[in-house]
Amino acid sequence: MKKKNIVMNVDYFDELGLHDEPMGPKQVEALVKECAERGVDTIFWRAAGIGIAGYPSKVLASPEKTAKTAYSLVAARAKDTPYAGLGKPREDADRLLRASLTCMDPLSVARDACHRHGLKFFVWLDPFDEMCSYFVFEHPECQILGRDGKSSWPGMRSYCIKEAVENQLAVVDEVLAYHPDGLYLSTSCHSRHLQFPEPDDFFGFEKPVVESYKKRVGRGIDEGTFDADAWNDIKGDGFTEFLRQTSLRSKKTGAKLAVATQFGKHTVFASPYFSTHIPYRFTTQWKRWIDEGIADILVLGDYEWTWDPGPVWEAKGISVQKGRYAADELTPEYVKYVNGRAECLLFSSWLSAYAQHHKGASAADLEGAMRMRSATIKATGADGICLHEAHTFEHYKGFDTVSEMRRSLDAVK
Repeated sequence: MKKKNIVMNVDYFDELGLHDEPMGPKQVEALVKECAERGVDTIFWRAAGIGIAGYPSKVLASPEKTAKTAYSLVAARAKDTPYAGLGKPREDADRLLRASLTCMDPLSVARDACHRHGLKFFVWLDPFDEMCSYFVFEHPECQILGRDGKSSWPGMRSYCIKEAVENQLAVVDEVLAYHPDGLYLSTSCHSRHLQFPEPDDFFGFEKPVVESYKKRVGRGIDEGTFDADAWNDIKGDGFTEFLRQTSLRSKKTGAKLAVATQFGKHTVFASPYFSTHIPYRFTTQWKRWIDEGIADILVLGDYEWTWDPGPVWEAKGISVQKGRYAADELTPEYVKYVNGRAECLLFSSWLSAYAQHHKGASAADLEGAMRMRSATIKATGADGICLHEAHTFEHYKGFDTVSEMRRSLDAVK
């Protein structure tokens, strides 16, 4: 049987706060070596954080450029949220980031360290997570638009707008120039922590979407019965086309494309996180991504609590049997349909929460959470797991659980 793939997410921006000195090649080497010795096969390295470049970019803005201006994107919706006081934490984080970037080019250093230790290296990009993006700040017309024609979802670009897609593809081209083994496009979206008092499905009415809707259904969005399925499909088409263009670029360099997918019919952005209030969604066209050869890897349940109960499953209309979890119930459908045409990896969810013994968890601690995930991989036939994230195992001294997972998965016959 094919070896199960253990992927370690490395959030470069979280890593910056772990070290007593600016993170440099020495710290990267130590982390990669630890991962390799513990049985990790692949590292997904975050290249940008909330739209800020974590490498010497000519496309994404530097921390100096975004320090003051880009925050105005979210200020109006930040009151009484975790980002209400973003200014001071941003200053501290940006200082660490600038110091680290004077020591190294993180993408080059991490790539070379991975290859020295026999690991695959993927660049991790966040297409929806641009809360401080200077591009979006300069081009508000490229944001997701509300039904009122004037309210924008701050820090989320529309993949139905040509200029927004072209700019994101420029980022793709830039990171592919590092010749990674692949790209990972996640569904991370920190702006879901902001305030969205608007009703469900309020966002997603940019001009190209409205025009496409009228062409597809033969009437305007306010004429007759609203066809929500057609509307969500149009938004999904836009994202799929972006993925297709990304895949074509990746293939030219020999890089694989790992596409994150939430479980269920739609990719949803609930506010607050994982609640039943969904102000924006689109159809998740994962079968097309497989049938059309776009995705080489699907990361299932990306940024979802797939081993814990939660309101988001109710909002999605997904029923999970008592005593079982979404990961167990839903993964087999994906594995069966994919049928070896791509890898199916499970997203582990926030493992730091288990180390902190968070309330409502399906496991009492990190050790139990990792064993539960190993059991799901073996029971469902998934090809491996995307562990989120290295910071957890370093900070909570949990690398032994990775070694245990490696032994458990290798024992599968």
